[in-house]
Amino acid sequence: MLALFDSGVGGLTVLAALWRRMPTQSFLYLSDQENFPYGDRPPADVRRDVADFAALARREGAEALVLACNTASALACDAAAAAFGRPVHGVIAPVARRIGLGRRVGVLATTNTCRTHAYRDALAPRYVIEVACPDLIALAEAGGASDRDVARAAAEPLRELRLRGCDRVVLGCTHLPHFAEVLGRLTSDWAELVDPGEALAAQLAAGAPRVGAGRLACATTGDAAALRERLQEVLPQLAGRALVRSLRRAAGGLGFVDEGIGG
Repeated sequence: MLALFDSGVGGLTVLAALWRRMPTQSFLYLSDQENFPYGDRPPADVRRDVADFAALARREGAEALVLACNTASALACDAAAAAFGRPVHGVIAPVARRIGLGRRVGVLATTNTCRTHAYRDALAPRYVIEVACPDLIALAEAGGASDRDVARAAAEPLRELRLRGCDRVVLGCTHLPHFAEVLGRLTSDWAELVDPGEALAAQLAAGAPRVGAGRLACATTGDAAALRERLQEVLPQLAGRALVRSLRRAAGGLGFVDEGIGG
């Protein structure tokens, strides 16, 4: 079983990318919607909470853990690895394989991801410009945004990247691929969009076994019914047979509240 963690529902785009390449793999999707967004949270809190989810993934028997969250990947890979004790994969490093040398790369990301300069470090020696876009990310998590709303929120960040000569734009938050169609229209004449989730999925799928139950379980610190609704939007092929459960925090760590919805 492969576990995925995200601070909200954006990581469902990574789950979709992985499932397309590994349809027989079993997945456990973990979401900390109670504490979304991670982009402006104190880094120490992010590391603590990611470690708690990593420990839960270990207890549930996951063989590997994907931090399907750019902020968690930037701040907490080491904390997750210490708590999980098995392979941990972030979504930032695989992007380097998708972008050739000599490119001027723009990154749209959370405030915390930009502060760490994780993309600049991962993509060195390329010229990297990191721009925070919290308004755009909040629209994606909330759902239901119109194309006009997306274009308005993306206008200034994209203008900066275009003026600075970027010909690649990395969607450095797993929420942003929800807007790939609109962002693609806004950048089609000057830049190519790069989805870190797709890059990671391609890397993990290489040589992956093609046998397995192909089951999906999800758990969230937020509203389980809301998570199921977004799952239906992103991965309708799996939503009907997925088990979706609620989580709560206690002295002993994260635990399940109920037997779940569906599955």
